Amino acid sequence: MCDALAENGHEVELIIPDRVQPDDAPDSMDEYFDSPLNFEITRLPCLDFLSRSSRQPFLRFAFYLQSVTFTLAALAYTLRSDRDWLYSRALLFAVLGAPLFGNSLAVELHRRPSRDRVAAFLGSVLQHTRGVVVISKGLRDEWQSFTNAPMLVAPDGVRLERFTIESSKLSLRTELSLPDGELVCYAGSLKPWKGVDTLVEAAKNVPEVTICLVGGTADQQDRLETAVETIPDNVEMVGHVHPDQVPKYLAASDALILPNTAERAISRRYTSPLKLFEYMAAGRPIIATDIPSLREVLNNSSAYFALPDSSGSLADSIRQVLDDPDASKAASHARETVKQYTWKHRAENIVEFLQGGV
Repeated sequence: MCDALAENGHEVELIIPDRVQPDDAPDSMDEYFDSPLNFEITRLPCLDFLSRSSRQPFLRFAFYLQSVTFTLAALAYTLRSDRDWLYSRALLFAVLGAPLFGNSLAVELHRRPSRDRVAAFLGSVLQHTRGVVVISKGLRDEWQSFTNAPMLVAPDGVRLERFTIESSKLSLRTELSLPDGELVCYAGSLKPWKGVDTLVEAAKNVPEVTICLVGGTADQQDRLETAVETIPDNVEMVGHVHPDQVPKYLAASDALILPNTAERAISRRYTSPLKLFEYMAAGRPIIATDIPSLREVLNNSSAYFALPDSSGSLADSIRQVLDDPDASKAASHARETVKQYTWKHRAENIVEFLQGGV
């Protein structure tokens, strides 16, 4: 978003905590995010003991300590800074900053608190800001019950140029050491609400298809293996890869899959998955669970749908898309649709919202 705002001609400063970096941290943020960072980055001091805390409740205490000390530093810094707008995803900053910055502060929300009393309190605070940006219509509907603040729905986005791959599917599979034959790829976190447990169970019903899981920490992989008891032979767990490798894995696949669960509100109504827009940009057929958050972007012309939390239905949809000679038409439709979901377009909509045009 900072890149997109800068690309649209705005001066942008990103304020982040000066955290303790891990030993295997990349040399630069440009490298880590596979993105040219054409904006100013300011690191502010905070008390960061997260890397030294491995157990609850110490980890939670360390997290809150880091958040509070960074927020105070950010408030002090921004009070002394010249700026037209403040844009924050940090709720604590929003709560403390609303009385100070009021109409020049906008807040982006990706979920709502589970307790209505907390949501109501935050909603009353948000009414004193310029407005609220949410990433899905479901999230908008939730927050409109708690605040009268101006609100914009701005789904996440994609940089289309990252997904222009000239190499053939065969050469990519050779480069990435992927098997021949039918291959379906999932790229993202392995958290339970992402539906990967159901996907692994579905893999058992389509043993002739390789299911490639790209992403996930070691802890997430361990949790998944425990949850499903047995990882079938046709599931290939690639693990975390550098961001510039993700487009290659998608382009090397025959189909791409979003198996999100319907059991969690964050999945069913709130999320706007980055992988969704990357899948669309990759130009490969998409299989998605039939839940409102994904239906906000996809339809029957751009994707194949499966019942949520049903391994049988998911397996049937995998087989359906791989057997459909017209599957490329849905992929082309998705590729065309995603042009309206670029980060640049999102930044334009948000600036117009800040200026009072939405």
